[in-house]
Amino acid sequence: MIIFENGSVIDGTGSPARRADVAVDGERILAIAEHLPHVLHADVERIDLNGRVLAPGFVDIHAHGELEPLIDNSAAGKVACGVTTEISGNCGHSPFPLFGPLRARFEREARDEWHSPDTFLNWTSADDYFSVLETKRSAINRGFLLGHGSLRAAVNGYDDSPIGLDGQNAMRRHVEASLDAGCFGLSTGLVYPPGCFAPREEVHDLATICARKNALYTSHMRSESDGLEAAIDETLDVARSSGARTQISHLKTAHQRNWHKIAFLEKTLLQARRDGLDFHTDRYPYTAGATSLDTILPNWAFAGGNAEELKRLNDDAICAQLEAEVLALNSAPDYWERVQIASVNNPTLRDEIAGRTLADIAERWKVRPFEAFRRIAIEDELRTGAVFFMMCEENLETILSWDFTMIASDATARNITGPTAQSSPHPRTFGTFPRVFSTYVRERKLFSLEEAIRRMTSLPADTFYIRDRGVIRPGAFADLVIFDAETIRDEATYAHPNRFPTGIDRVYVNGECVVKSGVILDARPGKVLRRS
Repeated sequence: MIIFENGSVIDGTGSPARRADVAVDGERILAIAEHLPHVLHADVERIDLNGRVLAPGFVDIHAHGELEPLIDNSAAGKVACGVTTEISGNCGHSPFPLFGPLRARFEREARDEWHSPDTFLNWTSADDYFSVLETKRSAINRGFLLGHGSLRAAVNGYDDSPIGLDGQNAMRRHVEASLDAGCFGLSTGLVYPPGCFAPREEVHDLATICARKNALYTSHMRSESDGLEAAIDETLDVARSSGARTQISHLKTAHQRNWHKIAFLEKTLLQARRDGLDFHTDRYPYTAGATSLDTILPNWAFAGGNAEELKRLNDDAICAQLEAEVLALNSAPDYWERVQIASVNNPTLRDEIAGRTLADIAERWKVRPFEAFRRIAIEDELRTGAVFFMMCEENLETILSWDFTMIASDATARNITGPTAQSSPHPRTFGTFPRVFSTYVRERKLFSLEEAIRRMTSLPADTFYIRDRGVIRPGAFADLVIFDAETIRDEATYAHPNRFPTGIDRVYVNGECVVKSGVILDARPGKVLRRS
């Protein structure tokens, strides 16, 4: 048994902090009281918190840990930030069902990025994958969504043609099976191939299955920039017509020409909430996003998958058309200065371009910026990730101020050493949750400490129906984080993203310590969480 005493307990519900002791017995919280007697158990460890905050472990409901947990189970970047549970499979991308064109894609990723043999991918269904993951153990708890894009790729490849009745029925069966296996819902990535080829009716059809099974529908919408209004209309329409509880992923107004649309967003979303529509949003606390470099291209460039896309990029005439379309949408003089290369798979390119902007690379190579993009895309075989500086601070604070917006990283669980430490990721990978406390609680006073913790704990746990987590109460799992509210701070920057935060003293997952005095331990008490 462990008794945490003399702490400032913030229980995750939004209630005010209170001075209390908390007893943990095994995996669960046993008791909370102003003072717990010294003799509660024959074998007890008492930990004096000296006024530091004791909060539920943070629940990162927008993560991208699909293959990483099989390569490095330390989840170092997450536990260092106080995260004890993450939900992956977002943006339409999940590691199952693994067959057909999707298996070919993952085999390539396992071989090229993780240097693992094809036999590494020894699963087909969601249930199979969960069983494999359980044998690997982890420092954190992990749950998953079924990715619509992965499902569509498995059934129909990366073709932009209609799926057909047989394909639709196959997709329905896999949604049913994945939800029954324990997926928390279905995610879409309607800006990425092949999800971008799916009509609204297809999305609605699958969302109705989520509604029937009381699972969640989450969406990386079809547009977060020029087509934002239509994308919001589609997302809310699917929510209304299907009846599915809905989550809008990493809500934003991208590119300066669209920043004024925050007024539309606020009016539309707040009215929909007042009308009783059951949806939430999430957001990371940064004004730059990160995704695949080739997302700058129009959708038609993706049809047929990577092989066809590379053929188009190797065709001078087609590239002239692509460049014209990209420049027509992104005519700002500084556009290429706001695209920074992050992850690079090709080792001969990595040291030369990682962390540099496309404008800088183009100048070094003495070519036009689009030609620099084209060369990188071809030589890195479309595996390049990039950071896009496209948002404004005022809109970020507006979105964070809404009480239905949760904090989420949109990041993988990386380490600062080992196979997941390559390249230059977005600083959200190592800084999301501490940054909220240092910047938006202490400095800008956007919301209280208690409210910030609610957005990271009970709100995501309740929204995703993650039982007995995200709150400090008797009977809940002992996922806990201890930190100094005055010193907790993110240290990761765009120039130096591979830095752990400071101010977090201890982290516990299922009652077992995984971070102590800021040092990440070897314990692996995490569980694979399945929707009940």
